[in-house]
Amino acid sequence: MLSAALLVLAMSPGVYDPIFHDGYDPASDCPAGRQDVAVIAYGLNDTGHGIDVTEWANIWGRASAFDPPIPWPGVNGAWPIILDFGGSTYIAAHFTVPGDAPPSWYGWITHTEYGYGTDVTGAISPYCGDFSPAAQACLTATISGQVIVPWRTSSGNFCPLVPGTDYYLNLKLSGPLTRPGCSTTLDSCVVSLPNNTNVD
Repeated sequence: MLSAALLVLAMSPGVYDPIFHDGYDPASDCPAGRQDVAVIAYGLNDTGHGIDVTEWANIWGRASAFDPPIPWPGVNGAWPIILDFGGSTYIAAHFTVPGDAPPSWYGWITHTEYGYGTDVTGAISPYCGDFSPAAQACLTATISGQVIVPWRTSSGNFCPLVPGTDYYLNLKLSGPLTRPGCSTTLDSCVVSLPNNTNVD
């Protein structure tokens, strides 16, 4: 699979990572370089400035920038477009899996072809800024149109999430900023990341 090849490339020695080039220290709270706020559009004339992207609910817990956020897994079909995803930063969106979450829940974030920007690497981990999670299923390096870290509240092929546990969805740009929707001058890209959940 192409995504498996990209994952191997992303983890290969010698591939320079502008954020974590000195490695990841799990003893710290969050490594330097975390993007705390962003400009997010949810549709025409529906843009929020200075949105706190340190919490999942603020990104995927609303269908409009004007809606009050709801906790993870958020709003199915929410379609946030991050207009200023930093090229040398990462987003670590914290969430808690409810203690009473049934084992039938699953979902993912999609990296759409609309407002593409560049490639995105995502990981779900108990640690902020961790792009080397213990379970290989909890890490993906995606290109346009692919899903980012499919998860489920039971064991299986997706990233397994344990009810009552805190996690971070860690995201960083992993492709060049020379693609449409990116700016080398602003060191940022437009990235469209809709939420897809099945929690019925």
